Amino acid sequence: MVGLCQGLHEQVLYEHEAIRVVHGFIRQKIADMKLIVCVKQVPDVASPLRLQEGCIDTSAGRMVLNAYDASATEGAIAFTERYGGEVHAVLVGPPEGRETLRKVLAMGVASAVHIQVKDRAACPEAVPNALPEAQACAKILADHFNKETFDVIACGKQAQDTDAGLTPAMLAELLGLPFIGNAIALERDGNGRSGNHLLVTRQGDADQEITRIETPCVVSCSNNMCDPRIPNIKGIMGARNKPIDVKIVSRPAGLPGVHVQRYEAMPGRPRVRMLEEGWDKAIEALVPFVKGGPPAI
Repeated sequence: MVGLCQGLHEQVLYEHEAIRVVHGFIRQKIADMKLIVCVKQVPDVASPLRLQEGCIDTSAGRMVLNAYDASATEGAIAFTERYGGEVHAVLVGPPEGRETLRKVLAMGVASAVHIQVKDRAACPEAVPNALPEAQACAKILADHFNKETFDVIACGKQAQDTDAGLTPAMLAELLGLPFIGNAIALERDGNGRSGNHLLVTRQGDADQEITRIETPCVVSCSNNMCDPRIPNIKGIMGARNKPIDVKIVSRPAGLPGVHVQRYEAMPGRPRVRMLEEGWDKAIEALVPFVKGGPPAI
């Protein structure tokens, strides 16, 4: 009887060790995942912008990390903290964008690539030093990622300066990868045999949609995904020693594009007249406005 119990105990220990090895193997698969976040430097929308000769005076306002990209960065870092792996960043922008890359490095990103574009203005009528439009940015990023290995490309769903939201889907199309937009959560698919699938929670109009997607893939993230962490002193100091690889590229040629010609200030609000003389007087004042123009104030 004692021998039987001892044999059963050894069998249980053997099975437990086998399960632990299998779990460790699966975790190792997830730990190998490489996430790359595309980030952008934008004017701080919380501070007043100054325009000079149809251009944004960037010296007058603070340039910051795009809020949607900050959420994507936090979501990617939180994913690797939970399942293992590493996060890298890439930015297409001017030399001043280095400060934005330092911020994501301080948040916990391992390394960064800074892509600077020569001759950023596509035509003489365009705003000087303007970044390439969405299609050109997608092509620049696609050329970069074609030489990289990765599992997930995470982007903010849009940039705060243009609100276009076009680059992530264009990038996925150029790379021939599956794409999910407006994601608010990233999880590992526990049913995946080799850990190469994600469960992406997507925000819909009235509810949430959970989708299983195979990697490599492109995911655009909503700012509702999470609250980006504030880098601590250790992260800020450590960011100084993390590598930033600078690449100089030419603007893609032959692409039909939309070019920003100038920026203009928002028109002031027109004066308002309160009609308090009663219905008859109000109707008399409104009829000329409906027919063809505002009444005299």
